[in-house]
Amino acid sequence: MSSNHLRPAARHSGARTRRALLAVSASLPILAAAAAPALAQEAEVAEVVVTATPIRDSIEKSLEIQKASDNIVNVIASDTIGRFPDATAAGALARLPGVGVQRDQGQERYIQIRGAPTRWTTVALDGVNVLGAENRIFRFDSVPAAQISELTLSKTLLPNMPAEALAGRVDIRTFSPLDNPGFHGFFDAGGGFVDMGDGPVEQYSGRLSWANDTWGVSLIGSHYSFEQHTDNSEPRFDDVGITQLRITKYIITRQTESYSGRIEYAPNDNHRFRLTHLKTEFNDFEERNQNRFQYDRAYQITTRNFDTFEGVGVPQDATFEYGTFSNSVKLTNLHGDHEWGGWKGNWDLAYTETEFNSDIPLVTQQTAGGLSSTPTLANALLLPSIVTQVNAVSGGFPHNTMYDTILVGGVPTRGPARTSLDQMSLNEEFATESSSLLETDAFTAKGDISREWESFGADALFSAGFQFDDRSQDSRTVALVRPDGTVVSGNRNGFNLRTIAAQLGIDWNPYSYVTTVPWDTNFDHGFTVGYMHNPAMRSKLDELMDAARAANAAGANYAVYDWDTRADNTVDEKVLSGYVMNRWRWDRHTLVGGLRVERTEIETDGLANAGGVLQPLSFSSEETNIFPSLHYTFDYSDDLKLRAAFISGQARPSLAGLRATVSVNDNAQTISGGNPFAVPETAYGLDGSVEWYFGPASLLAASAFHREVKDVLFSSTQVVGDDSYNFDGVDRSQYLISATVNGGDGYLSGVEFIYNQPFTFLPGPLSGFGFQGSVSFTKGEFETPEGPKVEFPGTSDRITSATLFYENYGLSTRLSYQHRTAWLDEVFPSGSSDNSNLYWDATTRWDLSIRYEINPNFSVFFDGNNLTDERGVRYQGVENRPYEIEGFGRKFMAGVRATF
Repeated sequence: MSSNHLRPAARHSGARTRRALLAVSASLPILAAAAAPALAQEAEVAEVVVTATPIRDSIEKSLEIQKASDNIVNVIASDTIGRFPDATAAGALARLPGVGVQRDQGQERYIQIRGAPTRWTTVALDGVNVLGAENRIFRFDSVPAAQISELTLSKTLLPNMPAEALAGRVDIRTFSPLDNPGFHGFFDAGGGFVDMGDGPVEQYSGRLSWANDTWGVSLIGSHYSFEQHTDNSEPRFDDVGITQLRITKYIITRQTESYSGRIEYAPNDNHRFRLTHLKTEFNDFEERNQNRFQYDRAYQITTRNFDTFEGVGVPQDATFEYGTFSNSVKLTNLHGDHEWGGWKGNWDLAYTETEFNSDIPLVTQQTAGGLSSTPTLANALLLPSIVTQVNAVSGGFPHNTMYDTILVGGVPTRGPARTSLDQMSLNEEFATESSSLLETDAFTAKGDISREWESFGADALFSAGFQFDDRSQDSRTVALVRPDGTVVSGNRNGFNLRTIAAQLGIDWNPYSYVTTVPWDTNFDHGFTVGYMHNPAMRSKLDELMDAARAANAAGANYAVYDWDTRADNTVDEKVLSGYVMNRWRWDRHTLVGGLRVERTEIETDGLANAGGVLQPLSFSSEETNIFPSLHYTFDYSDDLKLRAAFISGQARPSLAGLRATVSVNDNAQTISGGNPFAVPETAYGLDGSVEWYFGPASLLAASAFHREVKDVLFSSTQVVGDDSYNFDGVDRSQYLISATVNGGDGYLSGVEFIYNQPFTFLPGPLSGFGFQGSVSFTKGEFETPEGPKVEFPGTSDRITSATLFYENYGLSTRLSYQHRTAWLDEVFPSGSSDNSNLYWDATTRWDLSIRYEINPNFSVFFDGNNLTDERGVRYQGVENRPYEIEGFGRKFMAGVRATF
């Protein structure tokens, strides 16, 4: 990981790179304009023009698939020569109607379909459902374009699809060499920068494939990374005014790598086999420089409200980190397709591994007492005095004037003003920890058969199949653990770095890691802060931990980073399902009906920690559900389709939410942890759509949906109500348990409008323009366990997506706009108080993509993301109570692609 804040020369180099990159991007349209007359003249003479139109080709192919489908879908497909139009699956899904994208520090990560929670969406790779590594939730930015051939979002599920989705199912189809005979390949390479911090961007990807009539082989690889500097300002408020401010500078290197290999074998026209292995991995290498100021516990407070704060001796602490977040999916799948005696069949044997792990050791720096108490007179002199303009408006962040604190007449008093934060005054450091492991293994066996027949005077297709999923999830966390197994808190009494370093004879000087380079920030905090050399501090922390472990081996009793066995947990889930369905086609009418039966068994083993005494716990449950569905299509004409559907489905609790492990406090009569008794959310609903395919790559459509939801999952506190935790002779049936529980009922409704059209009717060069857009309106709410109703997390009232593209003379360019209104992020703490809920404010995003085809084998490209430097803003209850303001800058990349 690079650290540009320690290499000023790199910033000058980055500035030169920026100028060169922007110059190249600006030249692409100019080159195309210069080439236009010559190409037009050539067209008149030769009467043949070969024009690269990847955007238009992709839209046309996508709409052909959508038009032929039996259910309501949206599709994004690669163009006629295999180019996928977006960098990742997340970027592609962001342009589909009714899809809200949730970004993390500016990067598309999760999706919310039709305003539903992320957990209501499932993902399949080549038709095999894959659990997302983050408790069923899938990271769509982890799948790069090099792996994708086609992406289908099913908004109404057919019986042959697993019923574990209430909003939709995303099926990511990967490249097939047998469908592309011959020797083919591509390679692209790009580089660029993120303007905040001048962090580098780099991308490499390639694909090689060969196939004849019998065998096919492909190899695909992709690497994408960028260094990003992120600003965070997080004020906190009570009923009086501002209470705390947290400011953070992250330096993050985000890296996505994906590799796959496939062998396909077709001995004849009736049999075809494929073996695929795919791995995709996301890593977040993160440096954190964080400072907190606790206004409401200052030694002396003159003013504290929503406009101004003025105080002397404001408690302050700092947290530093050099760690890693990782998220990976590995899939090995053996698949077969067969035809015999009028029957068709296919099967899959798949093994999937997912990991969501973190390695986040932290160092916290403070004075005695930290933020939890008013400082003593002696400590007040180590802390700043501050005058703050709170700026409690939408997207506002506090502006501070910093002062030294001096002693006047024996009283701490505001002294001279400072322009920079004093990073040499805090006098104690201790280690904390936020590392964890979450690993899931899954085995899937599935098979399907189908046969054409005649039924009720219609051409019919009968289908049936089964699927068995065996999933197991293990979770562990890291804590400070003594050799005797005692777990200590991550505070000044757990692993005090100054004290333990002195005892072990190791030098520890935290001030040596303070650099003279100020944060490269777009936020005016009112003072500057110097970067910490986090990698060097992490190295010294590791050295101290190793020395403490060596001392423990000799009989000492230091608390060191180790697995906290109290939190160990395993959850096993087995799902056996089967379905039957039939499709009837009478002239212009198509009807698909059927049902799916799913039997689910859950077993979970964990521990109850009651005052340090560990009690093994095991729970099991099973249930069987039936999910009918009916899909009707009427072809009013060859270009106009009317669709209607009745569907049903469920969304299971996360495996972590079903864990047995809990923490019991007999004094407070409370329990917190997992809830093995939570049941799936279930829903049934109606969908309808009108789709007019009025030309090549052209669509005008409107659709509506409604879902009635039961047993909505919700984090809450309620009475245990049974004897599940009555061990050691203690009746805990009336204790309060805080966990994921089932709430009441709810609904989700909405409408969507879509318009796609290339403007080929315009004269001359203007015929290269086109438009792709949608707008959706959604409304929904559910009843919490306490009774009040709240909207579903992730529901924006309106989501708008619009793309203006131009393709002509080898130039292919796209300007994309995405906007979504504010949405509920977290019901905090329990939904009982509207003004405590956390919301993401409305977001607007502009992105630009330019491709220029030099010849059929070589092209150059330029991408610009977040062109308007949009910030992420969360607020608490109302817009003038900002909770988090996040800035991450613009990202630019240019490169070259070779195809053969």
